Amino acid sequence: MAFLRSGWAVVLANILVPLGILVFSSGFFPYKPLLPGLATFDEIDQNATPAIFDKVIFMVVDALRSDFVYSNESGFSFTQSLIRAGAALPFTAHASSPTVTMPRLKAMTTGSVPSFLDVILNIAESDTGSSLAYQDTWLAQLRARGDRLVMYGDDTWLKLFPGMFDRADGTTSFFVSDFTEVDNNVTRHVPDELAQSDWSAMIMHYLGLDHIGHKAGPRSPFMLSKQQEMDAIVDNIYTAIQHESHLESTLFVLCGDHGMNEAGNHGGSSAGETSPALLFISPKFETMDAPRAESPIATPDDLRFYQTVQQSDITATLAGLLGLPIPLNSLGVFIPGLLDMWESGSQKLQLLSRNARQLLKIAQSTFPSATFDAEAFSTCNPDNLSGIDEVQCTWSQAQKLLSEQHLSESEEAYPAIEQALLRFSRATQEVMSSTASNYDMSRLVAGLLILAVATSLLLPQIYHEFSRTVSTGIFLVFMVVGYGSMMFASSYVEEEQQFWYWICSGWMFYLHMRSESGSSRNSNVSRRKASSPFRWIKLATLGLIASHRVLRRWNQTGQKFTAEPDIARDFFPAHPNALWALVILTYVDSGYHLLAKMPSVAPAKLIALIIPALGFLFKLNFAANDSPELLADTPLSKLAGGWLGSLSLVLQARLVFGGLACCGLLAIVSAKRSHSTRASNALFHEALHLFLMTQSRITNVPVFLLFRTQGTMLSSLNLTGIEVTATTLILQYMTFFAFGGSNSISSVDLSSAYNGVGSYSVVCVGILTFVSNWAGPIWWISMGHLLRPPHTSENHRHDSAALFTFQVAASLLSVMAACTALRTHLFIWTVFSPKYLYSMAWAMANHVAVNILGGIGLACLWPRR
Repeated sequence: MAFLRSGWAVVLANILVPLGILVFSSGFFPYKPLLPGLATFDEIDQNATPAIFDKVIFMVVDALRSDFVYSNESGFSFTQSLIRAGAALPFTAHASSPTVTMPRLKAMTTGSVPSFLDVILNIAESDTGSSLAYQDTWLAQLRARGDRLVMYGDDTWLKLFPGMFDRADGTTSFFVSDFTEVDNNVTRHVPDELAQSDWSAMIMHYLGLDHIGHKAGPRSPFMLSKQQEMDAIVDNIYTAIQHESHLESTLFVLCGDHGMNEAGNHGGSSAGETSPALLFISPKFETMDAPRAESPIATPDDLRFYQTVQQSDITATLAGLLGLPIPLNSLGVFIPGLLDMWESGSQKLQLLSRNARQLLKIAQSTFPSATFDAEAFSTCNPDNLSGIDEVQCTWSQAQKLLSEQHLSESEEAYPAIEQALLRFSRATQEVMSSTASNYDMSRLVAGLLILAVATSLLLPQIYHEFSRTVSTGIFLVFMVVGYGSMMFASSYVEEEQQFWYWICSGWMFYLHMRSESGSSRNSNVSRRKASSPFRWIKLATLGLIASHRVLRRWNQTGQKFTAEPDIARDFFPAHPNALWALVILTYVDSGYHLLAKMPSVAPAKLIALIIPALGFLFKLNFAANDSPELLADTPLSKLAGGWLGSLSLVLQARLVFGGLACCGLLAIVSAKRSHSTRASNALFHEALHLFLMTQSRITNVPVFLLFRTQGTMLSSLNLTGIEVTATTLILQYMTFFAFGGSNSISSVDLSSAYNGVGSYSVVCVGILTFVSNWAGPIWWISMGHLLRPPHTSENHRHDSAALFTFQVAASLLSVMAACTALRTHLFIWTVFSPKYLYSMAWAMANHVAVNILGGIGLACLWPRR
């Protein structure tokens, strides 16, 4: 109750922050309005273009980046032979951001541009709000004409299309620890389904390749064998198409839903993430009069092999090849390379004209004031126009050519008309794909006002604190204002780590100068008493600066420098012995400190010895399973897989977590018996230290040794309460980026998100994912409680909470303002929206849940006496 009476502004501000996020998000991430119902053929289109195929096998290999299929290093040797023979037509299908599974599947089935909200819904495994049950898709069109569909693989399809499949077997897409069973569960159904003749569409979605990427990256030693496994499945299916009479008119589509970056992740807009492979495969393509493509070929820098098409083009192309109406909301354009499947020029024109008229309806509903009269733009030049004006002009030119051809009935104009229709369709696709979302401005403004009130509530308390420590206050004001300003520039958002690296350097320099001024003020003190402590303080500040420099080079992140050499991805793989020496030293250090903080009873001391050993063996076996290259030619390679290695990694992780839970209970019991709050906090911190090491990549484990060194140096500086708060606040953000984090969704690390989890649980995986990615900030939140002066008053603790809350509210306010002001910006969905999602995580999970509620929990468990 004392906290509520004296810290009411902090309490109210922390209530308003989540409320403001909820209100703003409801206006910023709305569902886009869609045309209802199913498309049907017009009278002039009925039977005008006969179907080329009557069945489709749609094989999605999750994260199938283009070079995995087309390059010289590919394991798809059979698929490459089909390309050379002309039986497979290769493309690179551009996948627009966000490059995660659910929105990409929506793009490939509806042909539309999904909402960015699907990024959040993609994580909620149990969500059904994103269902396509009532939207027009090529699957719904097949179902509407009485065809049967089957599906095996990623259960995202079952959530998107409830009740659509006559036979199905789904596997969870989020259990990334599994490389094999998720794929074997699909493959085991393939022979039986290929022997059946009662279906018109078979969907297969393989997940193993994506899981390998998340766990070990695209250069993992597991990657080539997985590609060869997928290639063998292509071989089996193509052989069946050649020899089974009921499959002779079957179109086989092999594609990726997205790609992956060099870290093995996806969600952003880098070349690797937006360049999945796409192949249309059938023996019928060998009869086409077209030059054969070479395969394999050299890898281009942008990973765009062969012709690049939009992922939404799959929908329009499948509709044409299968004789279906193009779904109502499709922005896809029929891929010109497949037009030669129809011999008649009039049929090709009919197909392209139908596609153009379907896109015209969408443009007219979006721009009701636009004029699509051929006479109104009879003399226009589309080369000098853009946006809806270019759409109007290209439509006018296409209609003019069509009318002239109709009058002359000559086929000589067919190529020109084809090009005109394709140009109109591409222009319409581009304009409609980039059209701003239907933001609810009233909710955006309301969210901004709520955050402004939350920030304003804390101003008196912040001003009072800063007035007592002017130099610290000026520095922090500069930090908050500078951070807010840079949120309005996309390049600064992408490279935010540079801001925190420089702020951290500046703060370390400030602490160094503070120590110098402290030494000057104490110049009259006896040299014997004063020189040694101040010499140590100077060395401590210099050590902080040096360790900060090392952390900056640990993981290169952001956009511009992400491929630059760093310690984690370049030095350690080249020097694995150095890595494991540091890992062992880190675990020894952790065990030493845990042992020192344990109560002086034999069982507790035994636990302190066993847990670090179990933690190290778990990380060793984890690396042997997922990153064996880090153990190659090291003495530890023989230790991996020993007596503990016979146990599953899930059980090993649970043993470590169970031991750490015992440490937490011992900390509580110790606090109740000894009434020593600081000792209990220290024991809890050591248990948390080990837990965070367990949840970090093996190449990041030695960072905790640096943290320990920095914590020791900081504890010697006799920091004031406000200085401790400022230090831990800055180090939280700096270490988030030092661990490899960024403002791109693709930097989310899932490699340790399934430690101890036997089956997918959105709560457990969500918590472990957060801990894995915010390990650095969480460590410094805990360390802040230990660095705080021993006799800190209740008011000082409230001032600390107020400063943390003020920084979070002010930064979130600036991000919201930037998203509102730049809502029509080209990078709104690739830069600013992901940044807003990260700001939500910082505010809700790191600040409210860990910092504020965690602090209150510690105060309740171990009240200061």
